[in-house]
Amino acid sequence: MKLRATVLLFAAVCLLASSPAWAAASICDAVAGNLITNCGFETGDFTGWTLTGNTGFTGVSGSAPYVNSGNFGAQLGPVGSDGNLSQTFIGSSTVYNASFWLYNDGGTPNDFTVFWNGVDAGPDLVDVGGFAYTEYVGTLPGNVGANTITFVYRQDPAYWGLDDVVVTNSAVPEPGSLMLLGSGILGLAGVIRRKLGA
Repeated sequence: MKLRATVLLFAAVCLLASSPAWAAASICDAVAGNLITNCGFETGDFTGWTLTGNTGFTGVSGSAPYVNSGNFGAQLGPVGSDGNLSQTFIGSSTVYNASFWLYNDGGTPNDFTVFWNGVDAGPDLVDVGGFAYTEYVGTLPGNVGANTITFVYRQDPAYWGLDDVVVTNSAVPEPGSLMLLGSGILGLAGVIRRKLGA
């Protein structure tokens, strides 16, 4: 009887240890207020996301190097034309903080950019060499209500890795802060203009 109980206990422990439900969550799942559904692709598929354009060689992977955190990441490698991965979410602000982690196998041709509510928000990566997972962060104007983030990509010889997508509501800046930011941008534009003209 004791041996049978020990064997059953061992089997239960092995089952729990190998169960994906007990696996580490993506870092984006721990971000309070993240508006993105399935932010780390931990469902093992594109639940919550919409795929359009060239969907060839596009999927969710549980293998390194396409996973930044958790058990899964998006593996994106359409050949010959761009693929699009987008999600529409509901926010309650007019300013949003957005971030994502991106990996590139390298090889050309390749391209990757982000569109925010249909507007190119960068980064505009074209024929870039390989790089390890890197975090991209930005603050973007948006709508109270529906907003859409779209990743546009092509990777003919290999793959991009995308993981841990985060979008959160941001506090609306005070008018004084906006004026200060605008003055800083104008000052920077003057410096760049002077440098280019020199």
